[in-house]
Amino acid sequence: MDRYQRQSLFAPIGVAGQHKLSCARVLVVGCGGLGSNAISLLARAGIGALRIVDRDVVELSNLQRQSLFSEADARDGVPKAIAAARRIGAVNSEVRVEPIVADLDAGNVLGLLDGIDLVVDGFDNFEGRYVVNDACVSRDVPWIYGACVGATAMAGLFVPHVTACYRCLHRELPAAGAAETCDTAGIIGPAALAAASMQVAMALRFLVAGPPAEAVVVTIDAWDLELSRLGFPRDPACPACGLGRFDFLARAERTTTALCGRDAIAVRALSGAAPNLPALALRLRSLGEVHSNEFLVRLAAPPYELTVFRDGRAIVKGTTDPILARSLVARWIGV
Repeated sequence: MDRYQRQSLFAPIGVAGQHKLSCARVLVVGCGGLGSNAISLLARAGIGALRIVDRDVVELSNLQRQSLFSEADARDGVPKAIAAARRIGAVNSEVRVEPIVADLDAGNVLGLLDGIDLVVDGFDNFEGRYVVNDACVSRDVPWIYGACVGATAMAGLFVPHVTACYRCLHRELPAAGAAETCDTAGIIGPAALAAASMQVAMALRFLVAGPPAEAVVVTIDAWDLELSRLGFPRDPACPACGLGRFDFLARAERTTTALCGRDAIAVRALSGAAPNLPALALRLRSLGEVHSNEFLVRLAAPPYELTVFRDGRAIVKGTTDPILARSLVARWIGV
């Protein structure tokens, strides 16, 4: 029996649509609660090729909501991209999988888009989404936004020069700590699965039927079982899709600096907005001991220490690894 028989019986896809899926090349950036579940669904749906990019390793706390990984992956500290590729190879050997252990940024994003038909967002931070939006608009590559925190799941499809883009909806990078993260607000597995499921449904529909008339962001509350749908038009004044100005691609310089002799990494602030230090201090208390004043917030979460300054700069003490430092800042303050 054909592996995809039930899916091909779905009239909007059919045999012809299934063939389109088998020819599609999809980039998934981030392999956490969003990306890992999306990768599983995309592979099982018969997407022809998946390029998976992630900078982190599997941790035990991931297993509550990230369906591709095992306790052995967490015990051995396997990079998420590698663990995902192994799992997909065991689930659907027809899919060509290219795992890349890297931190996507303005310096490598355009190369990662080469040969790609669609991008699926699995980011744990805002900066990555702005970089991907700039890159996709500049290269005319559609991408699917996703987010999940607490019980909230969100997804939306952006098709450059057809629909609005991400910066039409969210013009500027938010200040450090302005939004909740899974590390500060928690997350339930159904929210991650709901967001990934919406993303993959949008991906399948786009790859089979083409772009929608307008960008739509769908939000689900997986706890109170509420759903909302927001459509919005292109903004002619949008810096990216309206004016062709790609501010986040222009920031290809390093965003981290090793502090000599201090076993610490400084992470440069990208947002122009000052963080709300009292609110950030309150959110971080669930992670460890917090000290704050009018100039900074300091979190002690052994073996690491995070300091966020009034201008948005952050210092992560306890590591000399810039990728780990960026990952901790993304997890704890969301940028």
